[in-house]
Amino acid sequence: MRRAAFVVTVVCAALAVVMADCSSSQQERAKSDVNDAFIAAQIHTKLVAIDPATVSLVTVDVAQGVVTLGGQVHSKQERDKVDEAARSVSGVKRVDDRLAVNPKAPTANEIADDVTLQAKVKAALAAQTGVNALKVTVSVHAGVVALEGTYATPALHEVILETTRGVAGVRRVDDHLRQESPVRSTPVTSAQR
Repeated sequence: MRRAAFVVTVVCAALAVVMADCSSSQQERAKSDVNDAFIAAQIHTKLVAIDPATVSLVTVDVAQGVVTLGGQVHSKQERDKVDEAARSVSGVKRVDDRLAVNPKAPTANEIADDVTLQAKVKAALAAQTGVNALKVTVSVHAGVVALEGTYATPALHEVILETTRGVAGVRRVDDHLRQESPVRSTPVTSAQR
């Protein structure tokens, strides 16, 4: 607790020193930016209470106290709760609601399941000899695994696909992988010898 108070004190002191060299308009702008960030943080906190998935599905932008909500929610009721949460934060001047209602938007449990499945696929690929996990990007949505990146040989491509399909919970694999361009060696001429 004391360390947090010390950090806050140091940050405030540094901000005061920096702001002392700023014009009054720059100081006002900096103060507005800090207030906007604080408002956004408070709104995000309130969104977690509505549904943890909402935080990952809704964007919150704040500029001079004007809140713009984007992204998607499951229902009109959830949209109303998000609007109400944003309006309830002190310092909010206006809310521009650009939320789309999408009954198929993922829930918190679905997002957690996707993250878990993604980790399992990545671990399975990493366990395979010859699979460079850094060249394969794995994303998951509702049990559908999308693979992007490159592979060196057709045999390695098959290993990647079969390994991914073999992970429990994978419903389908969308293969967006492409073969690396072969490295061509240049012939050595007599002048280079």
